[in-house]
Amino acid sequence: MIGKLFGKPKDAHRPRTAGAQGKLADAALRAARDKAQKQASQDPLAGAKIAGEEVFHRLMASMKNAHGVHVESLLCVLGALAGYACQAEVRAIAQAKALPDTAVFQIVATADGRRYYFGDLLNQPLLNAQPSLWGMVGASALQAGATALPDPHELFRHVAASVGNAGFGIPRVPAKHKAGDTPLGYLKQLWPALFPLVQSICPQPALWPVVFGVAIQRTIDASKDVIDAGMAFTIAMEAAVPMSKVELGAA
Repeated sequence: MIGKLFGKPKDAHRPRTAGAQGKLADAALRAARDKAQKQASQDPLAGAKIAGEEVFHRLMASMKNAHGVHVESLLCVLGALAGYACQAEVRAIAQAKALPDTAVFQIVATADGRRYYFGDLLNQPLLNAQPSLWGMVGASALQAGATALPDPHELFRHVAASVGNAGFGIPRVPAKHKAGDTPLGYLKQLWPALFPLVQSICPQPALWPVVFGVAIQRTIDASKDVIDAGMAFTIAMEAAVPMSKVELGAA
């Protein structure tokens, strides 16, 4: 079963779309939204879980080719989206307090005119919240057989030090585990397509990172027989942390 789902094509591809379009997709979205609303009183994370499942299945469908789904690319996609969801959460919280959405960040500008966003509030959904993205993905990786996880502080230091350099946002993984595109390439393509869907099912900003965390968890569990769970964790988080810092509109 897993062998049919996940493959190792020589040329990993970008997703064709964010998912099926038309009346069928609209009906699925309405059903997911209604289900999330009905379950919200029993489970505060219901919307995030249902939206995460929807994201997982749509990306699986859009990334599948004759070889299956290139799991490294899927993990990179989801990591990039999860990281940027952390920034989107913080921006939405600032806006809810009638603050400029950049007022809560420490902004680093580089010589090429790009801006990158840092700060304690951004680290909360990434690393310190309950649940945090790091904690969610790490728990799934350990359950799937990972024996150890990287030091989060080393990754955060690496990302900060690489801002403005060619290596920024490029996952540090062996060549055989490279994705078909960069995290930034995936983010630019898929955030505008998938975020409205996520927002429709799960309107609470604090749960947006959880949505993509759920989708990463599903990927790690489904692919544990074809990729080492520790490597799966590394791919996802090496994409997530730098993509939490970028200015998407200027990317």
